[in-house]
Amino acid sequence: MPQEFSRERLADLLVDPREDLNLEVKNWLGLQNSNNDKATFAKAAIAISNHGGGFIILGLSDENMLEADGRPPTLDGYNQDLINGIIQYYSDPPFHCEVHFVSNPDDAIFPIVVIPGGHKVPIRARRSGPNGNILADNAIYIRKPGPRSEMPQSAQDWDDLLGRCLRNRRDEMYDQIRDLITGAVPQLQQPTEPDKLEEWIDKSFERWSDLTEPLPANVGARFTHGFYRIAYKIEGQNRQLDTAEIPEVLRNSVVHHTGWPPFWYPLRRGIAPYLIDGAVECWLGSDDEAPIEQRDAAHSDFWRIHPEGLAFLLRGFQEDGMEDQRAIPVGTAFDLTLPVWRVGETLLHASSLAAGLFEGPTAIRFVVTYEGLAGRSLISVGNRRNIREGRVAQQNSITLTTHIDAQAIDTNLPEIVRPLLSPLYALFDFFELPMQLVVDELARMRGGGS
Repeated sequence: MPQEFSRERLADLLVDPREDLNLEVKNWLGLQNSNNDKATFAKAAIAISNHGGGFIILGLSDENMLEADGRPPTLDGYNQDLINGIIQYYSDPPFHCEVHFVSNPDDAIFPIVVIPGGHKVPIRARRSGPNGNILADNAIYIRKPGPRSEMPQSAQDWDDLLGRCLRNRRDEMYDQIRDLITGAVPQLQQPTEPDKLEEWIDKSFERWSDLTEPLPANVGARFTHGFYRIAYKIEGQNRQLDTAEIPEVLRNSVVHHTGWPPFWYPLRRGIAPYLIDGAVECWLGSDDEAPIEQRDAAHSDFWRIHPEGLAFLLRGFQEDGMEDQRAIPVGTAFDLTLPVWRVGETLLHASSLAAGLFEGPTAIRFVVTYEGLAGRSLISVGNRRNIREGRVAQQNSITLTTHIDAQAIDTNLPEIVRPLLSPLYALFDFFELPMQLVVDELARMRGGGS
C-alpha cells in the first residue's frame, strides 16, 4: 500500500470514523508506561500489516467513535520513535510506521499511525505480551470481520495471507528484473527523523582532526591535498551482541578483494583498533614503526564503527602517493577507476557488516564525500584505459548519497555504483561514466585485480 498520505486523506478518517479490516481505533493507550497497552497496540499493528496495511487511530472509543476519556495533557507519548520502538520489540520482521497528528472537524487532534503492508513474509510476534497475555510468542495475527485481530483459524485464512505475501514477492521480482533491464536500482525514501548519520560524520571527522592536530604540517597523514570520506548507517533490527563479540564481527566483515581493503582490521600493536566512546576506532596514521614523513595519505586510514550500525572511513588519495614511482605530482591527478573500486568495496563491506550486526531485512544510508578535487585531471593510471587529456575539475568537493536495501548490494553492485558516482565524474569536463567500465572494473576488483 502507499507509504505517503496527504493531510486531507488522513483527516478524512476522522470525519466519520468506522472500524474495518484496515482501520482500527484505540483509546488513549499508555504507550510510555503500560506494557499491556504496548502489547495491545503491537497486536493490532501486526494484524493490519499482515492484512496489507492500514491505520490505527488513537484516542477514540470503539463503542461510539467519539473521543475516549483520559486525553493526556500532551501527545508526546505517541511520538514516532516510541511507536517504532514497540514495533521493533514485538514484531518479526520489524516494519516502520509513520505517526501523524491530525485534527478532526472539531479541531481536536488525534494521533494516526500509518501501518505499512506489502510484506513478502507474514509478520509474527517475536515474543508474548506481559504474563503471556494479549500476544502469544511466535503467533501470526490477521484481520478478521468484526473487525478483530486474531490468529488464522482456517485454510482460507492462511491462503489469503500467504497469497498476499507471494504476490508481493512476485511484484518485487518483476521490479528487480525491470531495474536490471533499465540499469537502475531504486533508492529508498530518506527518513525524516533527526539525522544520526550526519551527526556521526561530524563527530568522527572532529575525532580525526583532534588526532592529527599534533602532526607536522603537510605530512601525508594529514591529507593536506585532499581525501575521500565514506560513511554509512545500517537500518534494521540489531542483534544482541556482547562487546567481546564485536571484534570478530568486524574482522569477518572486511571484504578482501584488494590488498588494502576498507575498514582493514590490523592486529599489530600500535595500529590495532581500540574501543572509545562506545565505538571501535582505528588510525593507521599512528603507526610509529614508520617515520611520520613516510606515512603517505593513501595508507593512513582513519575509521570508526559503532555496534548500532554506524561506520566512518577517511582515506587520502592513492594518486598522491605515486609521485616517486610514476611521476605524478601530488594533488594533480584523479584516477578513472579507483573510485569505482573503493566505493564498490565499501558497499560490499556495508552489506557484510549488516549481516553480522543485524538480523532480518536491512537498509543502508550511504554517503561519500570527495575533498580536494579542484585542479586535478582525470587520468588512467598505467594507461589501462583511453581517456582524453585536459579534463580538469573546477569544483573542490562533492557529496554523493544513496539509500538502498542491503540485500540488493551484492547482486546489483554496478547498478548502484554508477548512478552514485556519475555526478563526481561529470565534474571533469562533463565526463560520462560508462556502465560497461563500471561492470568491468567491479568484476576485476572482485577477481582480485586479475
